Amino acid sequence: MSAEKKSFNVRVDDVLCKGCGYCRELCPKGVYALGQEYNAAGYTFMTVAAMDNCIGCRTCMMVCPDFAIEVSER
Repeated sequence: MSAEKKSFNVRVDDVLCKGCGYCRELCPKGVYALGQEYNAAGYTFMTVAAMDNCIGCRTCMMVCPDFAIEVSER
């Protein structure tokens, strides 16, 4: 069995995200932060602040009401 740590790509769709912050509140590793820019709908959206911290639990994907988050293995 390999002791190699898996890495994950995390993407937030800035068009769909409304910046509710559920992902930030529930992420056990602090991957997300609220961005400073606005999307076309006028919402500040979440950004990936620490992608290398992601452990691939996908809790963020499950709680996102806008289906704006994608987590995939690198």
